Amino acid sequence: MPPEMLIATSFQVPFFWLLVSLLAAIAGARVHWESSATERWLPDWLQSVDVQWRVVSTGLCMNLFGVLWLLAGGSGKPRETKRGQELQEAVLPKVAHFESQAPVVRKSSCQSAGSIPDAEDSFNWMNLCCWTPRSESSSVMRHNSYGGAPDLPMWLQDDSTLHPKFCGYRLKEPGSMPSLDRFLAEPLGSNVPPHWEFMLPACGDDERMKCRELRERVRHVRGSKDPITILRFLRARQGSVEAAAKMYETAMRWREGTGYELGFRLNNKDDWLHRRVDSCWPPTGLMGKDYDGDPVYWNRMGLGNLEFLEQAPSEFLVQHEVYTITRLMQAMEEASRLNNKPIMNFTVVADLGELSWRSFNIKGIMKYKVCVRTLEDNFPELVKRIIAIRVPRLAYTIWNIASHFFDEGTRAKIQIADGQHTMKVLSEVMDPKWIPEALGGTHRIGDSPWCEPIIPCPRGPPSAETMRALQAAYES
Repeated sequence: MPPEMLIATSFQVPFFWLLVSLLAAIAGARVHWESSATERWLPDWLQSVDVQWRVVSTGLCMNLFGVLWLLAGGSGKPRETKRGQELQEAVLPKVAHFESQAPVVRKSSCQSAGSIPDAEDSFNWMNLCCWTPRSESSSVMRHNSYGGAPDLPMWLQDDSTLHPKFCGYRLKEPGSMPSLDRFLAEPLGSNVPPHWEFMLPACGDDERMKCRELRERVRHVRGSKDPITILRFLRARQGSVEAAAKMYETAMRWREGTGYELGFRLNNKDDWLHRRVDSCWPPTGLMGKDYDGDPVYWNRMGLGNLEFLEQAPSEFLVQHEVYTITRLMQAMEEASRLNNKPIMNFTVVADLGELSWRSFNIKGIMKYKVCVRTLEDNFPELVKRIIAIRVPRLAYTIWNIASHFFDEGTRAKIQIADGQHTMKVLSEVMDPKWIPEALGGTHRIGDSPWCEPIIPCPRGPPSAETMRALQAAYES
């Protein structure tokens, strides 16, 4: 067998087989090895060594049998034996169910979003053991704008509307759909009253004095100097006026130089492709509020398609992140005007329930790292706290990688909760009426317990048509 085939096959080993091997070794340490029943089947050389070495020997033997299985027939066709038929009858129905429920893998930029990959590509024992099923929702709520179907949802039918993911903070009470009208077209900070300087959250006299000093230091830099923006940059540099001034100057020159933010704010930059991708990436949405009245930003990270990140042009991805964060800021600015008080942060709920081995896409992760750094360097201090919920087995490994993308201040705001404690942790920061029913709360929209489409639940990457349009627009 060629080395590359052996490596590829090794990742198809049943994950539960490794677990059984570990459990067998642990159980072996608890066996009373001197019993007569044990002596009948233990070889003399194994009876003469310590218990620890017996456990090691047992584990090595089981792994040896596994390697022999791989080399002999694990990667080939199953042998037509009675036992093989029994295994097929037991396993294949589960495989078929998994294949029908698991997210579709994009094999190329030209593949239709609705096509089904070959069984060898779509099924992986690792995924079967790590994958978390997703509740089905209404076909009406689960719109298919990412599939290129002709029945486009209303937020893609004309330019006067937005995706619901940006409008959920408009809801006064749960259970309905918000208005999808675009936000007021205005530059950043143009409608922030000066007296809000004294209403900023958790801002004392000392911090206000530093904000005034920072505003004076950057008076020559073009950009908004409203109290909210100035405080964000000051806190991003832990109260250092000099460091905040350097960050502000760099960020504002980048924001003005690219023109992305102002173009999206004034609606004079075409956002058609961004609205096409909204249903797929990122799988996030503003909905509800915490006990402080600040918005909650739901992020279903496990449904994010990193293969899309790998294939999408880098320039588009950076623009899309700016487009997304601009819409979120506009939502908070709108709510600030309506409530006559500054709203400058949101709580992030990161749902990790659907994470699997497919989440490990190095090229996609590296592109995502660039996008995260773009936001942190140029749009700081938007996140109030991050709560990771339904943490699966792989989450800690992924977090060890992803945490390095964030600065120390952001990492300090993160809480992690497993499936059993998800509802408890969420109810400590928000009313259960804003928590989706699928997570243990009472909020549902129509017949969707996930509150779709405010919180998008994509079934795949953007359509082949959308991907071709992206390639043509950004790589020509």
